[in-house]
Amino acid sequence: MQYHYDIATTKFGKFFLLDSKQGLHFILKNTDKRIPQIKKTYKPQKKLFNQIILENFISSSLGKAISKKQKIKFLVGTTLQKNVWTYLQSIPKGQTLSYSNLAEKLCLKSAVRAVASAVGKNPISILIPCHRIIRKDGSLGEYAWGRKMKRELLDIEVSGMADSIYRGGK
Repeated sequence: MQYHYDIATTKFGKFFLLDSKQGLHFILKNTDKRIPQIKKTYKPQKKLFNQIILENFISSSLGKAISKKQKIKFLVGTTLQKNVWTYLQSIPKGQTLSYSNLAEKLCLKSAVRAVASAVGKNPISILIPCHRIIRKDGSLGEYAWGRKMKRELLDIEVSGMADSIYRGGK
């Protein structure tokens, strides 16, 4: 299998994207420590196989609708992680869900920590919207690239009128 990569520049910085004929595999901040190992393992060529991925990622980071749903193929992750990442894609734009609600929806009510850990290990940022997962008390919670970016992504999704839930509202 031949893998391809590119670097996307967004208002949030530069991101590394990896794809192949099988689909999209990774979108990581260009400073992510996993990237050297990914490059060593998959030996990707420069320029994505599917250039629409790059366009969709940049549009999505600006809160715009994407032109076409991307085929995703996870190269890493446990079954639980892949189930979490797949479910994250079903959360509507501009809406949030708590870690415990997510665990409940996945029938893993007693595994909230494992579900939260899977959210944090999401290999395809922004397009798989892990930023939509917040704490039960309505606060933002953690985010791999900081709360500021998480807040901005949520605000962008609803054109600056993000729901008050993650801001501690009722």
